[in-house]
Amino acid sequence: MKRSDRLKPNHTAKSKQETPEYNTYYQPIGKPKRKKKGKGLILTVLLTLTLICCLFVGLMYYLSLSANVDDLKSIEDKHTYVAAKDMPEYTKGAFIAMEDERFYSHHGFDIKGMSRALFSTLGDHNVQGGSTITQQVVKNYYYDNERSFTRKVKELCVAHRVEKTYSKDEILSFYINNIYFGDDKYTIESAANHYFGTTTDVNNANLPKITVLQSAILASKINAPSVYNINDMSDNFKNRVKVNLEKMKQQNYISDNQYEEALQQLGVS
Repeated sequence: MKRSDRLKPNHTAKSKQETPEYNTYYQPIGKPKRKKKGKGLILTVLLTLTLICCLFVGLMYYLSLSANVDDLKSIEDKHTYVAAKDMPEYTKGAFIAMEDERFYSHHGFDIKGMSRALFSTLGDHNVQGGSTITQQVVKNYYYDNERSFTRKVKELCVAHRVEKTYSKDEILSFYINNIYFGDDKYTIESAANHYFGTTTDVNNANLPKITVLQSAILASKINAPSVYNINDMSDNFKNRVKVNLEKMKQQNYISDNQYEEALQQLGVS
């Protein structure tokens, strides 16, 4: 190659270097990426909603502190009070099976039941179902006349504190000794005495002990105490009692023989 040729500028190479290269799969190299405004907006909305929810729950927790959980001990002062530990297992089981089958495993609220109650509340503008026994203890004692979504949240906060303060047997005792059974009876012992002439106290030798069927009837009656008549049981009431007995058997609170015997006494098959 001539020396003059070597000294000539290489226009071809320069031209090639100045030509921008493109990434055919996405966009030209060096071109800034477009920011997606949608993602930022959604993130902002989510963070705002989360903050509002946290502030709301914090406020409800603060308001729930007005409920002194130590006051529940006053239920034990009722003259017909009988502690759950002094009752037959099937009597306790009748209420647990019907109202809160995960009673011994949760810490005041049941996520599954709470979700069902939440959707019912938002859909029907009314608080429905899903409450654990602990929540019902709180509602009956502190918020009986209040029906709102805010009450439900306060109820959950107090229920958690109740679970940290009392044993499961104590909580169950508060429940079945402070609930309406009809005919102005608010303890299970007074209801058993009134309706059947029996006692729920295994240490009471003066009255016959409450039976499996009678326990299931009382646990079923609290759903509609003014409607369900023990002396003239409707088909709907009998069916509810039967369902309760089935749950008691499934959860091993009664044996197959006890189940069959109760069904015969109830007059259903």
